[in-house]
Amino acid sequence: MSRKKRSNGEGTFYQKKDRTWVLQITLGRNEAGTLQRKSFTAKTKTLCIERKNQWLAEQEAHTQLAEAQRLKEEEDAALRLQLGHSVESEILFSDAFMSWLQLYKSPPTRKPSTYASYIDIYEGHFKPFFGDMSLYNITQDTVQDYYQKKQLSGSRNDGKAGGLSPKSIRNHHMLLKDFFSYALGKYKLDVNPALETERPEVITKEMRVLSSSEMEVFISEVMKETQRVAILTDLMTGLRIGELLALEISDLDLNKQTLSVTKDLIRVKTSALSLNDPNIRILNYDPAKKTHLIVQNKPKTKKSVRTIAISDELAELLIRHLYTMAYSYTRNPDNLLFPSAVGTHLDPKSFEIRLSAVSKRCGIQKVNPHALRHTLATRLVEERIPLNIVQGIMGHASIETTRKYLHKDDEIEREAIATMSNMINMDTMTTAPNLNGARKKHKFANLPLPDFAKQSVIHPESA
Repeated sequence: MSRKKRSNGEGTFYQKKDRTWVLQITLGRNEAGTLQRKSFTAKTKTLCIERKNQWLAEQEAHTQLAEAQRLKEEEDAALRLQLGHSVESEILFSDAFMSWLQLYKSPPTRKPSTYASYIDIYEGHFKPFFGDMSLYNITQDTVQDYYQKKQLSGSRNDGKAGGLSPKSIRNHHMLLKDFFSYALGKYKLDVNPALETERPEVITKEMRVLSSSEMEVFISEVMKETQRVAILTDLMTGLRIGELLALEISDLDLNKQTLSVTKDLIRVKTSALSLNDPNIRILNYDPAKKTHLIVQNKPKTKKSVRTIAISDELAELLIRHLYTMAYSYTRNPDNLLFPSAVGTHLDPKSFEIRLSAVSKRCGIQKVNPHALRHTLATRLVEERIPLNIVQGIMGHASIETTRKYLHKDDEIEREAIATMSNMINMDTMTTAPNLNGARKKHKFANLPLPDFAKQSVIHPESA
């Protein structure tokens, strides 16, 4: 290995045993006084020099960039001191909020239904109040004033007088808080103006639950409806309306005697749709329409995806329903469990209108799909079904939601303690039957169901 020192600070060359060249330059000394060097390896000296020069040029560019950044920060700091706010924070709320909403809260990051609700809040409430304000002008007092005014006179979209509900104010607050947390870094705000505000206490409304007498009258009236099986299924399973109307025949498994909930149906604004979203199916898309029905592959929460074991009675009801449709030549190209009269998905709004009409004919307080859901949950709790089972049937994300259906009952508590005491009885333990692990075969296992997509309807003359 040979070494040759170069003049004029060009560094030192030496050649390795493999005949490659190394050019080594000295950068200076560190704080401890140790020399700092940089080496460049290549097949020729010329290539070594080229690599060295390229590296030095890059270092110079980095130095110049850092210096420019330092000068800009000094200028920004001076300007911020002079103005009392950052230049970035002079952007209008309307521009900054919509940019954030589209980037972070739009599909497929969020469901179209959620994104549509955010747009509604912005268009109906945020834009008229904050839209023309620069971000630096929106203070804690500004946001608090917004909450106060919305409680007194909420500019409700339904045209009714009065303010927004505490829950609506809370939803607005969560959205504002998230946006301003983002704006702290993006637009160099000093504080998040939504954090220290005061909001009204959210009081949970009493749930609408049908009494036993109301249920008797209601079910009798439901039997006159063309969609009576769908309504009765909703009452017996507690499905959310979108989950119910998105069910397909393949979701009914007669061997396991279960219903699988894997999707939901919802109507959203066209402006909230992403045509490339893999998690949705848009029904009959037309860009000129203001809203669309969509099938979402993801129901409300992770717990919403579930399989519900159904009773023999409900299974038989559904089987009779499907074969009745098959005999009546009903069109059903998508193999829906509850299609409309023309073979398409039922609109959730239309379903609600029918329920409202039924309750009006019954002369009882309005019944909506959620009332059916609450009724089932309440009856299950009253029957002392374990909460985790009720949670699974209802698809609640948290068991705390399920607990809302609980009512303190001293007699139930006393019997529960007695049950535990009985379990300790040795006679009970010794006489317990042995389990062989055999599973019960369900009543309708292996029964074939009609396939409307293949037009396998049953003709009366061939029956």
